[in-house]
Amino acid sequence: MTLALAGLDPARLRAIDAALGWLPEPHQSPPAGDWTYWLFVAGRGAGKTDAGAHYVTKHVNGPACLPGPVPHRVAIAAPTLGDARHTCVKGDSGLLSHDRDARFVLMDGEVVWQNGSLGRIFGAFTPEDVERWRGPQHCLVWADELAAWRYLDECWDMMRFGLRLGAHPRVVVTTTGKPRKLLKTLMARADAVVTRATTNDNPHLAQGVRDALYDLYRGTRLERQELGGDIVEDVEGAMWSREQLARIPYPVHSTAEGEVPAMRRIVVAIDPAVTSRADSDETGIVVAGLGIDGYAYVLADESCRATPHGWASAAVKAYHKWRADRIVAETNNGGEMVKLTIATVDPAVPVKEVHASQGKRTRAEPVAAKYEQGRVRHPVPLPGLEEQMLTWDPARDDGSPDRVDALVWAITELMLGANVWGAHNSMSSVA
Repeated sequence: MTLALAGLDPARLRAIDAALGWLPEPHQSPPAGDWTYWLFVAGRGAGKTDAGAHYVTKHVNGPACLPGPVPHRVAIAAPTLGDARHTCVKGDSGLLSHDRDARFVLMDGEVVWQNGSLGRIFGAFTPEDVERWRGPQHCLVWADELAAWRYLDECWDMMRFGLRLGAHPRVVVTTTGKPRKLLKTLMARADAVVTRATTNDNPHLAQGVRDALYDLYRGTRLERQELGGDIVEDVEGAMWSREQLARIPYPVHSTAEGEVPAMRRIVVAIDPAVTSRADSDETGIVVAGLGIDGYAYVLADESCRATPHGWASAAVKAYHKWRADRIVAETNNGGEMVKLTIATVDPAVPVKEVHASQGKRTRAEPVAAKYEQGRVRHPVPLPGLEEQMLTWDPARDDGSPDRVDALVWAITELMLGANVWGAHNSMSSVA
């Protein structure tokens, strides 16, 4: 809240909230005091967007920061311009839902409030987004999902030059925690206040949504980050870093059945468990495609603990769902058994057997290099796979997680070709 709002007693502030038609939960309420940065770092579904939109609404309807017909100038920033428009402004928890009299002017990318206050949307995804920060000045910046900004440092620097209107310009950050250097630096500042919350802290979150989130992340290292609001550091020595997991949608093309992935190829890769028990080691099953744009996209992680018939069924199901052209299966431990097991489920599915003669680190290094070059993308979160990628240190761990092995086989098949690290490959149809 502005300094003028901060001087009001809590009962009066709650009355203002009620007049605006929305009452924040305690963890969504802005802190009192003379802060410059309020960082609301919380899990998914904790109510971050509502908190940010409500604060902006109170600010623009409070005491003027500027003389004249425009009492407030606000920056509304998100990972992309589309995120700013569809989530921060027009979303169910966005600015227009908090102030029904406000309107969005698409041509200008501006929110206009009844009292003349203006809000402008910004992204942080392209070099052009960085340049858009040059020139505009603001009394308040709402930075949503800051830790997901692609050009974080560059956009932040440009934003700071324009944060100079009014007696006390401020920044509100609403974000899931990630180990970005700038975010950690901000949280440690003396003029910053940090609010933490978990997914479970939001009593208004639909139970079905809550259950789905916990089913997705439960038991993984990313549960602390995505649901608990913690910042989970990358493991020193791991072959992948969090910044390499680019959340970029895969290309699509329209068909009579709707939009489908626009891929040159799609494969399902398997690193099978070596025993026949249902409680055996995990079988890695990863679906990946090579887009028409030349980038690889990791589409799904269907890994499971199951009997051979169970994991073969899961792989065949993924093959048909994604319309893959083949299953790529490691046969170091299973040999002919892997191909025959898949045949019992669907004998028409083509299987490419791969047998590695090089160590796991040697096989993974060229795949990790593709990530470092930005050539591999993860359109959606894949918690189990990504946790293994971010925690496997080949210098300390003798083996490698099964999901990572399946990923390596898939990306190698799509981008690196046969025998890149001494693998023996054979292609067969089990029909």
